[in-house]
Amino acid sequence: MTEMFRTPTALKLSKSQQHAVKKLYDRLEDNDDRESFLAFRRRVMHGIGGDYVGILWCGMYVGIELNGHTHT
Repeated sequence: MTEMFRTPTALKLSKSQQHAVKKLYDRLEDNDDRESFLAFRRRVMHGIGGDYVGILWCGMYVGIELNGHTHT
């Protein structure tokens, strides 16, 4: 399902957004099945309208604003 939202080019994230993505990644359980950070980062997609990006994380769509604020 997330395949249809992916874009062929990498998204440009603000430093605050990059830190927020890393914090979400770090909150995942550390086990052998966890994807790499690069694979996780590549799942970030454009938000619908506005200047935010989003990612499916733990069964939720998490929006990340330019200032790094996250919300579901």
